[in-house]
Amino acid sequence: MDIVCMGLWAPDQMSYMDVRVCHPMAASYLNTKPSSLYKYHENTKKRSYMRRVQIVEGGTFSPLVLTTTGGVGPEMDRAMKRAAKLLEDHHGEMYNEALTAIRRRLRFSLLISTLRSLRGCRTKYSPKGLNEIDFNL
Repeated sequence: MDIVCMGLWAPDQMSYMDVRVCHPMAASYLNTKPSSLYKYHENTKKRSYMRRVQIVEGGTFSPLVLTTTGGVGPEMDRAMKRAAKLLEDHHGEMYNEALTAIRRRLRFSLLISTLRSLRGCRTKYSPKGLNEIDFNL
C-alpha cells in the first residue's frame, strides 16, 4: 500500500490507501465510460487488499484511482473531501482552500514522481538533520 494515515475515516483507526494511475485513452479502454473505468480499478484494488487490511491490520482501505487526463475516482474524491473537512474542523482552514491545496499538492507530487521516473534523480539524496533546517523562511 502506498499511503497510511491515522483518523481519516474514524478516530484512532488506521487508513490504508493504494494509488493506481490509468490512461483512459489506451486502446483497451476506448469504449469504456470513465465511471466504469474507475469502478473497475477500484474493485480490482479492493479484491487485492480489502480483506487483509480489515482482518490483519484492523483498519480501513481506500483505493485511490487517478487518470492521466486529470480525473479522479469516487473513492479518491471522497478521501480528498474528507481530508479537507478534517483540516477545516481541526485547524480552522476554509474547506474550499483546503481542498484546493490538497489537489494542488497531489498534482505536483505526481508530476515530480513522473519526472523522476522518466529522467532519474540527478542528485544523491541526503536527508538533513533538524539542526540544519532553516524554519524561519
